[in-house]
Amino acid sequence: MIVNHLNTFPYGGAATAGMRLHRQMLNDGIQSNFYFANDDRKTSLEPGVKKIAWDRPNSTTNPIARIFEKRRLRRIYSQYDEHIAGRDENLELFSMAELEQRTALPANEVNQQVFHLHWLAFMIDFPSFFSSIPVSTPIIWTLHDMNPLTGGCHYSSGCNRFVKGCGKCPLIQSPGPRDVSAQSFRIKKNALRKHNLNVVAPSIWLKELAQSSPVFPRSTTFHHIRLGFDLRQLFPMNKQAARKQLGLESEKILIGFGCESVGNHRKGFDLLVSALASLPDKSKVECVVFGSGNLPATNSDLPKIHHLGFINDPEQLTQFYSACDFVVVPSREDNQPQVGLEAMACGTPVVGFEIGGISEYVKPGITGWLARPENAADLGVQMNKLITDADSRKLMGQRCHQMMQQDFDIVKQSRKYQNLYGSLLDASARIAA
Repeated sequence: MIVNHLNTFPYGGAATAGMRLHRQMLNDGIQSNFYFANDDRKTSLEPGVKKIAWDRPNSTTNPIARIFEKRRLRRIYSQYDEHIAGRDENLELFSMAELEQRTALPANEVNQQVFHLHWLAFMIDFPSFFSSIPVSTPIIWTLHDMNPLTGGCHYSSGCNRFVKGCGKCPLIQSPGPRDVSAQSFRIKKNALRKHNLNVVAPSIWLKELAQSSPVFPRSTTFHHIRLGFDLRQLFPMNKQAARKQLGLESEKILIGFGCESVGNHRKGFDLLVSALASLPDKSKVECVVFGSGNLPATNSDLPKIHHLGFINDPEQLTQFYSACDFVVVPSREDNQPQVGLEAMACGTPVVGFEIGGISEYVKPGITGWLARPENAADLGVQMNKLITDADSRKLMGQRCHQMMQQDFDIVKQSRKYQNLYGSLLDASARIAA
């Protein structure tokens, strides 16, 4: 069995999840490759991880073909200029289905046995990419956000237009019935329609949304496989030792928050700030944050906030989560945010909003507490339950670690995917015979 993982970048949340799975498959003796397209951070690459070299078509002298190519490019540029170029930068991410450059897979470099797709925004041109994969080849697509099932948004902010093919998109400028979201949806649907597609969602929430989208062929199979974590790298360590290693030698209750970028509106750092301001006794606590970017200006009446910058190293992440008394995941919308699960792996309970996949692992009174969506005051109430009850924090932390061992171990996740690959390859062999 040869498995080829594809992801736009070798870093970020989806890449981290995909890379964990890739590493475990190598440990299991599976021939696994991890391909990416862009790396502006010049990441140090591991075995089996490499940049993909697209099979670029030679410029044609056929006048008819050149006319069609010019029309294609003109359409792409027009859609971008009309609907995307002037978008508010604070809006949720939006990516088109067509790219200026065609992205056909090179047959001599990527073995065409099993393709496992992850986060592909800005990486693939849907028509050329999927036309380069034989329709009989099994494709597994792990959803890390909503983009594969919509006309361009990565989170819909409650919009359900994708169930009818998008159009009139609230996340672009100059929306209309035939805007870029409707066009991209149609292009995705046409590119996927004949393929052996098998969609996997880490959360039941996202699986159900995927099943409601007509972008996928009727023959598509849908599966729920939780994210997996290497619990040899993420584990509970002594709290005071962790704080000392991070330079946080405080006796106060530490409330943690982390994400790729602290300025991401969807991740809700502003809601956490409001919740901190509502606490009845702010003198007991401090907040510790990791993530790229700068913290916004805050009121001097807030508890002290430590910003550790961007963290991606497993050892530092273990120190961070172990140093915290609990972690807050105040996302406005999310699939199965890894920050909460990483915290639980380190024996740290979580407080979050009852949205998306968060409520599938934050069990009120067992592994943490849930607040009403986007309600900062209620978030403060739930946080205060843990602030005022040290015994509850300790017991919940133990249950968190037990849950991670039972349901989110990378070894179990890898085996579930291997079983899926095997069943798909067996079915393909039977059809071919």
